Amino acid sequence: MATIGVIDDDAAIRYAMENLLEAAGYEPISFDSGEAFLAWPHLGRIDIVLSDVKLRGMSGFALLEQFVVRHPTVPLIFISGNNDLEMEQRALHAGALGVLSKPVNPDILLGQIERALAVRRTCHG
Repeated sequence: MATIGVIDDDAAIRYAMENLLEAAGYEPISFDSGEAFLAWPHLGRIDIVLSDVKLRGMSGFALLEQFVVRHPTVPLIFISGNNDLEMEQRALHAGALGVLSKPVNPDILLGQIERALAVRRTCHG
């Protein structure tokens, strides 16, 4: 069972993501900020990160920059309510595996998670 870190400052979105991920057989662990996520002492358990781009405090981009240094093989997928091509290109260039628009299509999200798991398995060789 893959453990998925969910970072969003909107409690309703976190709750919806937790329900979707649990129903799909994943173990979601939710955080209301990038700071809370990075302070969690068990980051090594995380297989995939799903993060909002615009968070209170640390942005999703700052989170990605700090997280990738510590865990370079863990894929991060951004979820954003304000996607535009420039932001998407910036995210992919920074190392995000993908960018999904809110409201997230569950089938697309679960497909991205499976892709992320395949990338992670490849990195662990």
